[in-house]
Amino acid sequence: MTGVQTCALPIFNQTLKPLPEPKEPFGTLKVISKYNLAAVMINDHFVGHVDEFDNAFQGLLINPGTYSVRIDLAGGQTVLSQQVTITAGKTSVVQ
Repeated sequence: MTGVQTCALPIFNQTLKPLPEPKEPFGTLKVISKYNLAAVMINDHFVGHVDEFDNAFQGLLINPGTYSVRIDLAGGQTVLSQQVTITAGKTSVVQ
């Protein structure tokens, strides 16, 4: 064959370490928005899509505390941004 190109991929010699197991207590965060496929960001970290946290059987288990919750569309537009306080054993709803 002529014109075939090869490329060398870098090899990383890194051992992945598991994160520590989450510890109770937990509260539940529900996110409700008409934008089902929008990204849910907590403290600027992607945690999933709205559709994963919006019905009676779904929610994000999270340790108690105050968090910055943001919903971003695929193009980067923020449609919601608010602080939410999670309480152990309770459900907090962002919409």
